[in-house]
Amino acid sequence: MAILPDLAALWSAALSGDPAPVELALAEDSRLPGPRANLELAARFADTVAADRATDLAVLAGWLVTPPRLAASLPEGTEEFLPACAALAAGAVAARAAADGGRLPGDAVGLLTTAAGDARWRVRELAATGMQRVLAADWATGLRQVRGWLDSAEPLPMRAAVAAVAEPPLLRDPQHAADAVAVVREAVEALLDLPAARRRDDDVRVLRKALGYAISVVAAADPEDGLPLLERLAASTDPDAAWLVRENLTKARLKPYAERLAALRAPKD
Repeated sequence: MAILPDLAALWSAALSGDPAPVELALAEDSRLPGPRANLELAARFADTVAADRATDLAVLAGWLVTPPRLAASLPEGTEEFLPACAALAAGAVAARAAADGGRLPGDAVGLLTTAAGDARWRVRELAATGMQRVLAADWATGLRQVRGWLDSAEPLPMRAAVAAVAEPPLLRDPQHAADAVAVVREAVEALLDLPAARRRDDDVRVLRKALGYAISVVAAADPEDGLPLLERLAASTDPDAAWLVRENLTKARLKPYAERLAALRAPKD
């Protein structure tokens, strides 16, 4: 069994000007290169950063630039783990402030927003997970930030907004579910407003892929508002609308509504 690093001591050293040990500890236990990064370690690190009330996020900011500003020479193939950890840690710091009833710290929100638009998929994935922490701590506060990502009209931040709200445990409250439907609906409209040539771009494909599951998540949480979104898409002649319908109808979470949605699965004449 691997010996877990003392992240609190390592982070304290980083804040004192020696980030190399924590960089190496995270990288060496990242499980990269490989298909599954060590998300448990990333979460522990985020909790450690958020627990330190004196935390200065400059170290995290250095990890999030491209290429990362590092004090250590990392094992080959592990470099993406540190900026991904930085994204989640920024979310944890923001969530702590939200839970305390205070304003979100600008540096944490800035890092989270930067990560949401990052070209590296693990980084933007943990940015969305970080925003989920904020939403769990204070839904209204997190939703304002999510809507800011939507308003950017940039596909990657919009994708992070969609991924952040499309999380079933966050949607047990009916108002949260209704808000999530609105976020996803706005992202769908933005996608379908793009010209056909633009939709072939990689960042737009990333947004479309997220919508390929998120619509079913919010529809299952709020069928009254969410199922009509699927039905409107099914009536569209837009090929991406048709793709979104096909993808979402494969999700088991929509099984309770199979009878209502049966017509959407029927081939069109």
